[in-house]
Amino acid sequence: MSNDAALDQVVAILRELDPTGGQTAQVLRETLDQIYDGQRTGRYSIDRLAKTERTHIGSLVEINLQRRFKFADGIDLDFSIAGHDVDAKYSMRFGGWMIPVEAQSKLCLLLHADDLATVWSLGVIRADISILNAPNRDLKRTINVAGLARASWLFREARLPENTLLRLSLTDQAAIMSKPPGRHRVAELMRRAEGRVVNRASVEATAQQKDSMKRARANGGAADILAPEGFLLLSGIRVAAQAAAIDLGLPVPKSGNFVPIRVHPAERDYEGATARIDGMVIRLWQPGDRSFNTQSLSVWLNRRLPRIQGNLEDD
Repeated sequence: MSNDAALDQVVAILRELDPTGGQTAQVLRETLDQIYDGQRTGRYSIDRLAKTERTHIGSLVEINLQRRFKFADGIDLDFSIAGHDVDAKYSMRFGGWMIPVEAQSKLCLLLHADDLATVWSLGVIRADISILNAPNRDLKRTINVAGLARASWLFREARLPENTLLRLSLTDQAAIMSKPPGRHRVAELMRRAEGRVVNRASVEATAQQKDSMKRARANGGAADILAPEGFLLLSGIRVAAQAAAIDLGLPVPKSGNFVPIRVHPAERDYEGATARIDGMVIRLWQPGDRSFNTQSLSVWLNRRLPRIQGNLEDD
């Protein structure tokens, strides 16, 4: 608790709305992907944006936060939270927030996301003039070190959902982009990202075609190209695929994401992690294993189940 009742009330509402920070993190992930516009541009990193696009990120974060949490409009500032005006401030660099004249002495929501480091932060501060540095030509001020320490941080360097393409090595990125757009490039992405979550935006930036997600799935997509090599693309819209990820000790994909894995039938005496798919017990592929065609397993994992009460699967 601080000595600022209004600040404490705003913090309490934010904690109630998003206790784990998962929703805010997803808003930041989706906003970055929105500005990259990978399906049309092939971009997947901040350094590929024009300066004008970078300055627009903060406005998009503000809009998308308001949509997600249904904040009311403020009277003089961006939001009204717990009945108090709050100004939303976003910075790509922690500590880089610029406080305009109209927000000085007011409550500010400080948001930061670093896509390369995969971290994000959220705090609330009263932007008193005593904690602000000298103004620039636009009379905006940054927050000094002592002021940042006084902020109420709900999340500090929390884990940002990964931008798969950006996290791969430069060698892997180059190998992926050397393939023609579409299913062959998506297949190379999945090979290079084996065992990790591949987010939707990375698929879109890789495929660069309409309905990019089709380029990943079976029935003509990357899944068919990779099946003879022993790969399965565990989809976040199939409960059976999510269960297989859990059984194999892998990250669990969410809707729109995939976890590509290479598998092999498990030996009877195998003591490691296994998963049962369509009656077959499989394990992760190991060096020296022969390639195992996973086409039938892929079809089974991605089958459409009848829509009955309690069925969690999407189309």
